[in-house]
Amino acid sequence: MSIEKKFNVISLIIISVFSVALVSFYFLSLYLFKGITGIVICVSGCLAIAITALIFIRYATRNIVFPLKALHRGASIVASEISEGNFGNRIDIKTGDEIEEVAENFNKVVSAVEERAALLKDVSEKEQNVIRELSMLTEMMGFITSEVKFEAILETFLGMVKNLLKASHSGIFMLGEGQEVKLFKTTLTENGGVSLECAKAMLQGRLGGLVKRLSPLRVNDVPHQLPPDHIVAVKNFIAVPLSSPDKKMSAILIAVNKPGGFTEDDEDILFNFAFQAFQTLVIHEELATLAVTDGLTGLNNHRAFQEQLSEEINRAQRYAKILSLILMDIDHFKSFNDIYGHQTGDRVLKEIADLINKNLRTVDFPARYGGEEFVVILPETGCEGGVIVAERIREAVAEHPFITDSGEKVMLAISVGVACYPDDASEKEGLIRKADQALYFAKDRGRNMVRTYQDTIGPIIQEIPEELDEILRDPDLKDIDKIAKGIDSRSHYMKGHSLEVAAYAVMLGKQIKLEQSQISALRIAGVLHDLGNIGIPEYILNKPGYLTQEEKCVIEGHPGLAEMVLKRYPKVEDILPAILYHHERFDGKGYPLGLKGDEIPLLAKILAVVEAYQAMVSPRPHRPRRSKEEAIKELKKESGAQFDPSVVNALIAALQD
Repeated sequence: MSIEKKFNVISLIIISVFSVALVSFYFLSLYLFKGITGIVICVSGCLAIAITALIFIRYATRNIVFPLKALHRGASIVASEISEGNFGNRIDIKTGDEIEEVAENFNKVVSAVEERAALLKDVSEKEQNVIRELSMLTEMMGFITSEVKFEAILETFLGMVKNLLKASHSGIFMLGEGQEVKLFKTTLTENGGVSLECAKAMLQGRLGGLVKRLSPLRVNDVPHQLPPDHIVAVKNFIAVPLSSPDKKMSAILIAVNKPGGFTEDDEDILFNFAFQAFQTLVIHEELATLAVTDGLTGLNNHRAFQEQLSEEINRAQRYAKILSLILMDIDHFKSFNDIYGHQTGDRVLKEIADLINKNLRTVDFPARYGGEEFVVILPETGCEGGVIVAERIREAVAEHPFITDSGEKVMLAISVGVACYPDDASEKEGLIRKADQALYFAKDRGRNMVRTYQDTIGPIIQEIPEELDEILRDPDLKDIDKIAKGIDSRSHYMKGHSLEVAAYAVMLGKQIKLEQSQISALRIAGVLHDLGNIGIPEYILNKPGYLTQEEKCVIEGHPGLAEMVLKRYPKVEDILPAILYHHERFDGKGYPLGLKGDEIPLLAKILAVVEAYQAMVSPRPHRPRRSKEEAIKELKKESGAQFDPSVVNALIAALQD
C-alpha cells in the first residue's frame, strides 16, 4: 500500500474519531447547558474540533505526504536513468528535515555510483584498447612474417594505426642518413596521395625536430594547413618518432584529424603499438635485405635480379613499355686474382659495384650476377639509352685506378653486352641469353667495349650469301638442300648432318602418320635447324675438348639466331617453333625457355630425338661415333627425361622396320 493510501486511511480514522468526539461533545453540551448557551457552546466546540482536524490533515499532507511522494518519485526516476547509464538526474527536496537528509544521502550515493561507473568505464575502455592494440599487433606480426614487400607491410601498418586511433589518415616518413626522407607512405589516396616533395616540406615545420627530441608530438589546434598547399586540411595530429636499436632505420609516424582531438591515452596507445610493430618491421626488412643483397658488394644478388627482371618484363608487357638489360664482365679478372690475391680482388669488386651505382638512376636495378659479372636492369630505356649507360660505366671503370696492397695502381676494363625488350627478346630467359651473347661478342672482338645483341646478328644477316637469300625467298624452296651444305660446311665434323636430320625427321613423321604438310615442314626444319651456327665462331664448332661455360652459352644461342634470320622469310615462318625449341627437354631442363612435356611443339620433339640419334651415330670432336644399338640404348635411357617417350618409341620402331 502506498504512503498516500495509508495517509488517507489514517485521515479517515482521525475524521471518524473527531466526528464521534463532535457528536459526543454536542450531546454533552446540550445535556450540561440549556437553551441558547448550550447551542453556542456546542457549535463553537464542534467548529474548533473540525478546524483542528483540518489543520492537522493539511499540515501532515504538505510536510510529510508530498515530500515522501516526491522522494519516492525522484528515486524511481533516478534509478531508471541509472539503469540506462544516465547519471545526470538528482532528487531535489527542500524540507529542512529528515526527508531532505534522506534525499541528500540518496544523491550522494548516486554521485558515488556515478564516479565508480565512470572509473569502471575508463578502466574497461583502457582494457578494450589494450586488447584491441594487442590483437592488431598480433595481426601485424603475422602479416609481416608472411609478406615480402616492404611497402605492402607499411600500407597494412598505416591502416592499423588509422583504425586504432580512429583518425582520418595516417602516414609514415622513412628517413635515411641526415634525416633525409627516403620514402613517404600514407593512407591518403585522394588526388594521387602525397608526393615525396610534399613530405619533405612537411618536415620543415614542427615535425622537423621530432626525431632529435625522441618524444611524441600532439597538436590539437593547428592554425593553418601543414603545409599550406596540402591537399587535406590538418585540424589536429599526433606524431611519434621511431628508430631501430642501431639507428640505421628511423621514421616519423603521424596520424591526422581525429574528431575531438587526440588525447594522452592516444599518445600512449600509438607509441606502444608503433614501437613494437616498428621493431619487428625493422628486423623483417634487415632479413629481407640480407636475402636479396650480395654480401660482398652490397648490390642486389642473383635471386633478387631474377625476380626483379620478371616483374619489369611483366610491367613492360602490361603497359607496352621498353627496357634494356646490361651484362658486364671484368676482363682477365682470373689473372688479376692469381697475381694480386683474392682479397684485393674482392676490394676491386666492391669498387666496381660503387662505380656502377654512381652512374645509374634511382629507378635502375644493379645486381651482382655471379663471380666477376654484374647486371643492370634499365626500366623504360631503349637500346640507344642502354648503350649510353653501358658506355658511361665502362669508361668509369677504365679510368679508375685500383690500388693493390702494395700500393701499386692497376687499371682494369670490363666488357659489356646490351639486350633490349621487346626488340631482342620478349621473355626473361631470352633477354638474359641475348645479353650474354652480346657480352661474349664484345669479349671475342677484343674486350673493353660495349656491344648489343643486334651487333652480333647484324653482320651475320648481312653476310648471308645472295644465293641463300634467294633460296629462302623462293615460294617453293626447291633448292633448300643447298642451304644444308652451307651450314654443315663450317665444321668438318658436321658434314651431311642437316640433310640426315631432315631424312630421319621425315621417316619419323611418316611412322607416326603425320599429315603431308607437317612432314614437309619437318623436312625444312631438319635442313634449317642449325642455321644459327653461322653466327658461332668456327673454333668453337670444331673444338676437340669440352666447351667452357661461355662457349656453351654461345652454342645455346644458335636457335634464337636462326629465328632472327628466318623470320624475315614468310615461307618458313610456320616452322620457327620447331627450330627454336628443338633443344628443349621433356623434363623441362632444356633451353631456351625450359619448356617441358606437352608445352614443347611436336615437331620440335621430333627434331630433338632425330638430331640426337644422328649426332650419336656420327663422329664428334670430343667422342667416337656409336653403333645403332648403342644409340638406341641411349635414347631409351633418356626417354621421359630428355625426350618424349612416345617419340623415342616411334623412332626405334621406324629404325627397326
